[in-house]
Amino acid sequence: MKLTVVTLEGEVEYSHGLALQKSAFHNIIERDAYDTLILLRHTPTITLGYFAKKRNILASSTLLKKQGIQVHPTDRGGDVTYHGPGQLVGYPIIDTYRRKLRDYKSMLSQSIIDVLRHYGIEAVEGHKRLSGIWVGDKKIAAIGYAIKKIRDRERSKVITTHGFALYVRDEMEQFRYINPCGMPDMKLTNMEWVLRRPINFKELQGHYVRAFANVFNYDIDE
Repeated sequence: MKLTVVTLEGEVEYSHGLALQKSAFHNIIERDAYDTLILLRHTPTITLGYFAKKRNILASSTLLKKQGIQVHPTDRGGDVTYHGPGQLVGYPIIDTYRRKLRDYKSMLSQSIIDVLRHYGIEAVEGHKRLSGIWVGDKKIAAIGYAIKKIRDRERSKVITTHGFALYVRDEMEQFRYINPCGMPDMKLTNMEWVLRRPINFKELQGHYVRAFANVFNYDIDE
């Protein structure tokens, strides 16, 4: 099956990322379009999932505004997290019913693990009952998605939104404004810390597209 890939350069406002997801989502509903993978980097943003507790945002709204960090509630799972220009953020918009996917989360995790392995980083899914992708006892990628069921006269659709954030560059100081995923003692890392060299985002996007297409068995329609 074919996959539409959308890769954006530079920093993208979180609201624009939501609009891209909404467009891809409705294209599947209304036109039975191909599944879409959106890859981008966000401007500094704190997002709150379904089960987020506001106390896990540690900074005042005044301080966050001063630092140029927006706050957005979302309909994804999970608690509080941070997105910024040092992360590769991926939004797969997939009709899992059409694809007959039984374990979307593990497949999404595997695609991240595979691209990290391409760079020589060994990672695993989960750590001590904590979700995400981990290198030893440090989290290198967060996963938070939503699945929406749509029923119409023709057929059912079960479509994913949101997705993952892979920590690539050193901007870990921004996480001091939150309890990541509600866990104040969580240790975080990023690709450049592990490899001790810079990462080219455009190249990383290309490698991830190939890893994603391989795990989910897509032909790429660019």
